[in-house]
Amino acid sequence: MKKVFRLLFFVLVAQAISIISFAQFDTASVARRARHVNIGDSKNVEKLSAVLSKGCSSEDEMVYSFAYWICKNIRLDYSAYEKRPAENKSLKKILRSKKALCDGYTKLFVELCRSKRIPAVYVPAYIKDYDFIAGDTLFRAEYAYALVAISGEWHIMDLTAASSKVVSVANPMSRVLWKLFRIPYSTHLKAVKEFNPNYLYIDPFVNLKRVVPVVDMFQMLEYPMPMSYFMLGDSMVNSYVDRYHIKKSHTEDIEHFWKMSLSEKNIYLGDESERQNYYNQFTKALYYYFTVKNFYNTYYIKEKGKIFAPLEESQKALKLLKQADSLFVLSVKNNEHEFLSKQRRSDSWRVNLLESNKILSSRLSLQSKVNSQQLRTINKVNSQTKKTLAFIAKYQNKYVLRDISELGRPQMQNRDYLVDGQAKLNASKESMKRCENLLRDFDSLMADMNKKETENVYMQQKNASKLCNDELASLSRYLDRKESNLSLVYYSDKYVLKKGYLLIFEKVGNINEGYTDPMLELMLERSPQINTVIKNYVDETVSALKSLKEAKVLLANDYGEDDTYEKIALGFNKQLEAFIKRLNEMSAFTDKISTCLKDDVTMYNDIVGLLQHDNSMENRRHKEYMEYRKSIKQAENDKIRYYQETMKGYQKVIVRAVNGK
Repeated sequence: MKKVFRLLFFVLVAQAISIISFAQFDTASVARRARHVNIGDSKNVEKLSAVLSKGCSSEDEMVYSFAYWICKNIRLDYSAYEKRPAENKSLKKILRSKKALCDGYTKLFVELCRSKRIPAVYVPAYIKDYDFIAGDTLFRAEYAYALVAISGEWHIMDLTAASSKVVSVANPMSRVLWKLFRIPYSTHLKAVKEFNPNYLYIDPFVNLKRVVPVVDMFQMLEYPMPMSYFMLGDSMVNSYVDRYHIKKSHTEDIEHFWKMSLSEKNIYLGDESERQNYYNQFTKALYYYFTVKNFYNTYYIKEKGKIFAPLEESQKALKLLKQADSLFVLSVKNNEHEFLSKQRRSDSWRVNLLESNKILSSRLSLQSKVNSQQLRTINKVNSQTKKTLAFIAKYQNKYVLRDISELGRPQMQNRDYLVDGQAKLNASKESMKRCENLLRDFDSLMADMNKKETENVYMQQKNASKLCNDELASLSRYLDRKESNLSLVYYSDKYVLKKGYLLIFEKVGNINEGYTDPMLELMLERSPQINTVIKNYVDETVSALKSLKEAKVLLANDYGEDDTYEKIALGFNKQLEAFIKRLNEMSAFTDKISTCLKDDVTMYNDIVGLLQHDNSMENRRHKEYMEYRKSIKQAENDKIRYYQETMKGYQKVIVRAVNGK
C-alpha cells in the first residue's frame, strides 16, 4: 500500500512540475497567438516558426507555442499507422495534409525548434500496442517523442499523445443489430483529437510507464531501466521505478548526441537499440539504412550517375549496407516469429474459451435435464395427490348421526343376536385401534415433508434461482461488454475461462441436489404409501361405522352405539379435513417449486444460448484478429522489401565508387 501512495505522490509531483513549467509565462496568451496563424504561413516550416515565435520573449514561450500549434492543428493518422508505411511523410506534406504519425509530430517539433536554435532531439522509442501482454517480445521501436532543452535543461515532450487519443469505435447500426438479434460485430481503433498538456514536460518516471527510448540516457534516470522490465509488464516497471527513483539529466551526453552529425546519430541509435534489446534487429537495420541513404543523398550526383565521396566513406557505407541487409533478413524471421506467437496465443485462448463454454454448457444442460426430470417427478406426485384428494372427497361429510339414530332395536333380545352384536362392537373397536395405528403411520410418512421442511427446501431453491438469475445477468453484461472488443486480443484469461461461472452453477446444482431432489424423491416414494394409508384409514373407519350400525340392530339394550358412531363420524370428517390440508400444503409446495424449476430450466437454456453466441463471437474475433496480424506482418515485410530494393540501387553505385568506376 505504501508503494501505491509513493507512486501517486510522484505522479502528483510530476504534474505539479509541469504546471510550474507553464507558470513561467502566460500560456493562454501564447495559445491565443498560436491559434491565429494564416493558412499561407502554415505550409512552410520557416514561415510557421517565424509566426509562432513572434511575440514570444523566451525559449519556453516559443517551445510551448510550437507544441500547442502542432497539437491543435495536426491530426494523428491512425489508418496510416496500421498500413506501416515504409517512408514517412515529409514535413511539407504533413503541413499540407495536417496529418501525421508520431514520427511526423516529433520531426516537425524538432525542426521548428531547430529553426530558432533551440536544442531538440528526436527520440525513437518502444510502445506497447493494444495486443501486448506481459512477457511479449518487442521487435521494433515504433514510437517517437522529443527532448527539448530550455535554458540548458532537457524536457520530455510527447506531441503525439498531447494531440490525440486512440479510441475503439463501431458502426451504430451494428450495435442495434447486436442488441436485437445478438449478431456479433467488430470495432476498429480511431484517433480522436484531444489536447492534453500533461504530455508536455513529462516526468521521466511517468514517461517510462508508457514508452522506453532505444537509448538509455534518454530515460533521464540515474539507473536506466533494462528493456526486459518493460517487456515483463506494468508491475515490473512500477516495481523498478519505486526502487530506483532517482533522476539524472544526462545533459552532457544528450548535448553531445545533439551535436553529432546525422550519420553519427543514426549509427549510434542503431547500435544502442540492439545493445538495449537484442531482438530488435529491425531498428538497427533501419538506422543503418538511414545512414546509407544520407550518404547517398549527400554524395550522389544525379547528372553524372556517380557517387563522389572519399573511398573510406564509400567503404564504410557499403559495409553498413551489407549489415543492414543481413539485419533485415533477420527482421523478416522476427516478423514471422511474432505472427506465429500471436497466432498460437489467440488460437489457444480461442480453444480454451470454446472448451470452457462447452464444459459450462454441458453442466447447465445436465442441470436442465435434472430439473426437467424433477418436473416430471412433480407431475407424478401431483397426479397421485389428486387421486388421493378425489378419493377423500367421496367420503367427506358422508357419515352423520341420523345414519344410525334412525335404526331400530329388537323388542326381545335373541341370545344369538346378543353374541353377534357384541362381536360387532368389538370389531368396531378393533377397526378404530387400527385407525390409530394408520394415523401414526400417516404422521410418520409426512414427518419429513411438513410445511417447515418444504418451505426450507423452497427457499433454498429460490435462493439458488436468484443466484442463477444474478449470474445470468452478469454473464449477459460480460458478453455485452466483450462484444465491443471483438477485434482485440484478450488482456487476460479471465475473458476465456469462466471458472467463476462454473463454480456458481455448481453451487446452484449442489443446492438443487441437496434439497429439492431429495424432497421430491421422498414425495414420489411416499405419495403411494400415503394414498394407501389414507385408503386403509377410510376403509377401517367405514368398517367401524358399519359395525356399529349392525350391532345396534342386533342389540336390544343400548351400548352407546349412537354416541360412539357420532364421535367416530365427527372425528372422521375432521381427520379427512386434516388429510386435505396436509395434501394441499404438499401441492402448494410442488406448484411453487415447479414454477421455480421451470424458470430455472428457461434460464439454463438462455445461458447456453449466450454461450453459443460467445463461441460465435470468439471465432469471429480470432479470425479478424489474425487477419489484422497478417496485415501487420505483410506490411512490415513489404516495408523491409522496399528498403532492400532501395539498397540494391544504392549498392550498385557505391560498389562502383569503391572500385573506382
